[in-house]
Amino acid sequence: MHQARSDLIPVPAWVRETFDSYLVCEFTTVKSGKPVTLPLLPFYLPDSGKFVVTSSILFSKKAENVRQNPKVSLLFSNPEGSKAGKHAVLVQGMAHADDSDLDHGWEKYLGYWRKKEPYIDAYLAEREKFGWFWKRIVVQVEPKKILAWKNGDTSRSPEVFGA
Repeated sequence: MHQARSDLIPVPAWVRETFDSYLVCEFTTVKSGKPVTLPLLPFYLPDSGKFVVTSSILFSKKAENVRQNPKVSLLFSNPEGSKAGKHAVLVQGMAHADDSDLDHGWEKYLGYWRKKEPYIDAYLAEREKFGWFWKRIVVQVEPKKILAWKNGDTSRSPEVFGA
């Protein structure tokens, strides 16, 4: 199990590998009491145990939803394009949307982005052509509970980590 700090939720290596290598998660927010789910590129921050997703201000509804109700989930269920096994991991947590630095706040996560999507630099080279896309809100998620199904077998009870 990986645990860098005492307040992190410890998880086995296969769960951590899922976080690190799955390219997309299904990110769910709540709007007017109903779930709203979108595919997003997630970044797992091992030092803090938190997750980060970013959103262009062109698609800011998810950030608005987080401000109204910070309860979110991230479902890692599609291993396509990753080197990890076919697992299913659901992260339930509390989110915070930060729009204090739309132009550069997301850049501190660029290393994680490059690891998952190495071709991102080609888009960055053309950044001035897509200015509004690169004005990004950072949404940070603190996990409260993690449910994990090894090998994606949801017919069995999940392993539960955290609260």
